[in-house]
Amino acid sequence: MQEKKIAVLGAGISGLSVAYYLKRKGFTVNVYEKSGRAGGLIDTEKKNDYLLDKGIISGIETTSLIPELVDELGLRDSFLYAGEKANLKQAYIGGRIYDLSMNPNNLLKFPLFTYKTKLRFFFEPFLPRTSRGEEVSVAEFVKKRLGKEFLDYVIEPFSAEVYAGDPKKLNIKAAYPKLFKLEQDYGSIIKGFKKAPFEQKKRDELEGSGRLFSFKQGMSQLTESLASNLNLRINYLHDILKISHKGEQFELLVNKKGDTRVELFDFVISTLPAGVLSDAIVDIDNSLAETLDKVEYAPLTQVYVSYLKQDLEISTKGYTVLIPAIENREVLNITHVSGLFEGRCPGDRHLFSVMMGGNRNGDLTAFDQKEINKKAIATLSEIFKAKDKPVFVTAKSWKKGVPQYGGEYFQLKDKIEKFEKENSGIFISGNFSGGVSIGDSILNAYKTSERVARFIQQN
Repeated sequence: MQEKKIAVLGAGISGLSVAYYLKRKGFTVNVYEKSGRAGGLIDTEKKNDYLLDKGIISGIETTSLIPELVDELGLRDSFLYAGEKANLKQAYIGGRIYDLSMNPNNLLKFPLFTYKTKLRFFFEPFLPRTSRGEEVSVAEFVKKRLGKEFLDYVIEPFSAEVYAGDPKKLNIKAAYPKLFKLEQDYGSIIKGFKKAPFEQKKRDELEGSGRLFSFKQGMSQLTESLASNLNLRINYLHDILKISHKGEQFELLVNKKGDTRVELFDFVISTLPAGVLSDAIVDIDNSLAETLDKVEYAPLTQVYVSYLKQDLEISTKGYTVLIPAIENREVLNITHVSGLFEGRCPGDRHLFSVMMGGNRNGDLTAFDQKEINKKAIATLSEIFKAKDKPVFVTAKSWKKGVPQYGGEYFQLKDKIEKFEKENSGIFISGNFSGGVSIGDSILNAYKTSERVARFIQQN
């Protein structure tokens, strides 16, 4: 049988992982990437004795595929787990640090919750289950079950950390499927929190440890290993302009530095951003293209700030401080990166990642970067009581950072399913569907590779 030609579009973690799993099954894969490097939003830079993960500073081991991948790539000696304190989240509210926890017993002790809010925890199990989850926002869901204070102090800052998003715009079933499932399965979030941990392992054989991880040389060590150690065929600086039918094959219109050419493939797997894919398929399916074009991406600005240890005292219990929207600040959260993982900065210094912008504040790239840096430094200095100026500051912004799982999410998924049936041989993946985390991307890539392999074998 003649070897099938397979194209993977995009060399972020999703595209690289799909290509890896297909190659492991014996298929030959060609990867196309618009930029000059692999990794997408995973991008590690070495600068002035600092190791800077721009954008994604760590992953969560949400699937057993991650340690399996680490071992297969020979990265075990470079693999780092953060300490137990990494799972402890704290919030800066009204000039004080508070511990945040989703444990029902700890929630009752949260000092900012009024008596009325704490009473809601007892009555929440008696509320009816949510119907029409596809139409309910995160804010609406949480306010109904646990009240506005729980939304403001807990869920909103968590949403800003994960999605850089606004709970009023995020859909509960799409953005927090596990939280929604707890309510549906147990009739209550509170009951679900208590019972789910004992049953989850039995349900999900792909479940991971839930621990925070990275690598000695930063998160790019994972994507670079996928790209180079596997000897994948990656075509850099190749922009996919159009995907069209050519008999039983698919025609890719590809542009490289102004030189446009056509290439034919039997199968195409897209991990392109929603807007880019929209432009590429508009002639095949205008309806899906329009829905893809409406997918919103939250803007992000990351400011790295470093202090001498003698000038700043770490008084927090954990490594991440969330800042709720009710504080009216541009800062979403602050992570003590050098506390999380070794080798991120010189030994006499602290290194922090300050995330700003998001849907809460909008695109900050229109503002003077020096002013943005000042606001990041001011908030960080206020929280950690800095005695002197920082010794290192650098920043990066993304106009389109994290995809938002809003009200049209399920319409999009239905249209993608319909598109794949009507255009057999094209498969759509990527972080605008199925989860935004590293673990989600790897798990979805694995599932996509299984679908592709099964389709090829049956045809």
